[in-house]
Amino acid sequence: MTVNGNTSTATAPGATDTPIIRLGLGRRLLARQELTLIAVLILVGVLATLRNPSFGESDNLLQVVRAAVVTFIVACPLTLVTIGGGFDFSVGSVFTLGGVSAAYFMTHGVIWPLAILIALAVGAAVGALNAVVIDRLRVPPIITTLGTFYVMGGVVILFTHGIDIAPLPLQFDSLGTGSTLGVPNVIIAGILVGIAYHLVLERTRYGYNVRSLGGNRLAATENGIPVRRLDAWLYIGAGALAAFAGIVYAARTGSGQVGAGGASVTLTAISAVLIGGTSLFGGIGTITGTALGAILFAEIDNALAVAGIDALYSNMIIGSILIFAVAADSIRRGRMFSLKR
Repeated sequence: MTVNGNTSTATAPGATDTPIIRLGLGRRLLARQELTLIAVLILVGVLATLRNPSFGESDNLLQVVRAAVVTFIVACPLTLVTIGGGFDFSVGSVFTLGGVSAAYFMTHGVIWPLAILIALAVGAAVGALNAVVIDRLRVPPIITTLGTFYVMGGVVILFTHGIDIAPLPLQFDSLGTGSTLGVPNVIIAGILVGIAYHLVLERTRYGYNVRSLGGNRLAATENGIPVRRLDAWLYIGAGALAAFAGIVYAARTGSGQVGAGGASVTLTAISAVLIGGTSLFGGIGTITGTALGAILFAEIDNALAVAGIDALYSNMIIGSILIFAVAADSIRRGRMFSLKR
């Protein structure tokens, strides 16, 4: 059972050796990890600016945040899925599917607001499919969503014949390239999504149930939490928001790009979730940490580009950080849990 983001003793009838987590320690360790991420962000920024002063210019920093937003929008629902003990590899292909679906309908006479809603529904449908296969057919989440990743990638190619869809309506493009009160619309979208998911996770019964589900699935079931329904909404949300991120990207670039998304979006989003402190084993995580993780990866990519360093090094750095994040999670859980003997 979880209280205010930390798991306390929750023993289902008949269960043994249930992990005991010291109340409050989880939140303190997460806060420490977030502070560490902030320190790393500052350090990378200082080093990049020393190498090339143009990195610290306001226009470039704004570009870093813009780049982080797309990853963050995908990663918000992915954070909840992971906290709930699940996993979703399909978000990269759903990202692409969302962007090209919206673009296709807009170029075939559908007004752009309705095209966006249809694309969101397509993403949600993919998420619902994942939930059905996982919960009804008992296929592990990693296998299910990895299979969906490849299937939806193939659907995009068949659907578009491998050709980007453009041009798109100017009103739609302005959503991605315009600004409101001096703040880019893309960043506003990311902020709104982040606030909504933070409030859902930290202030609602739904978020409490998600943490309980990831902390001890059996105990959650025995305590009356509707596990299958909760799983369904988690994956539906992940699909819908992945599609929304693809729509945002299409608005930024002015086209539904077949090459957008894919494995790079999936791995970057998952990495942002894990480096932000969400436990691979469920029950623990915050939206704030995920935001910091997304910004860190965008900052690294930008710093390497500004410094004129080969982008291949970015993959090496992300891979190293991911290994470190999972190792840190294992150490953290070792400190938090003491098993009954």
